Amino acid sequence: MYLRCFIYSTLTIGHLNATDNCFSNIKQEEVGCSIANILEHPTETFQIREEKPSALIIKKKFEIKITKTLHSVKVQHQKEEILIKRHKDKAFECPPFCVQPMNIKGVITVAELEVLEFITKLKEKKSKLFIDIRESKFYHINTIPGAINIPYHMLEDNSKYQQKVLKLLGAKKKGKSWSFKRVPTLLIFGNSEEDNHATQAIKNLLKLSYPNGKILYYRGGINSWKRLGLTLY
Repeated sequence: MYLRCFIYSTLTIGHLNATDNCFSNIKQEEVGCSIANILEHPTETFQIREEKPSALIIKKKFEIKITKTLHSVKVQHQKEEILIKRHKDKAFECPPFCVQPMNIKGVITVAELEVLEFITKLKEKKSKLFIDIRESKFYHINTIPGAINIPYHMLEDNSKYQQKVLKLLGAKKKGKSWSFKRVPTLLIFGNSEEDNHATQAIKNLLKLSYPNGKILYYRGGINSWKRLGLTLY
């Protein structure tokens, strides 16, 4: 079975308008910065394989790295030396699925209650953006209500969309650097605490001098949101 997937990236930022071909259909709706507007990419086709019902499948667990440089940690527990390792399905090999840090260069890390508080203020405060940093095909399957989609790769240095995104965020280009005096506070999330896309996007913004006081990091991501049984859109 094949699905035709239109990949979108979305931005809704107060009064800003854009006429570039890459940015179209931008409009402000009732919920302020929480409703997605569309940035189109070329279409892609991908295949979904339908699995036949079968007996219980037991996936073999592999030892994978905790981070790129950390394989294990040795601890003393009740007079016994224990080696803490990471055992998981090989599909989640590190990298890229490494355990991510709690703190990133002064950026505040938040959990679900702080996320809920942030979401409730989206309508009344246009200076806030709740950003799902995952690929657009996953955003359109489900996301946290109130989130817009800016795929992580659009913030990478080699992306042709990086400058367009920064300008829509309110940044001003000054020579080779950027001014971020009038940018919104961003709350960024990805898949989970092992999703390097969210941390990499934050690091890219910080490298460009986006103020760390205007970035929040929801480390648990959409997987943590699901585990708690919270509503998805």
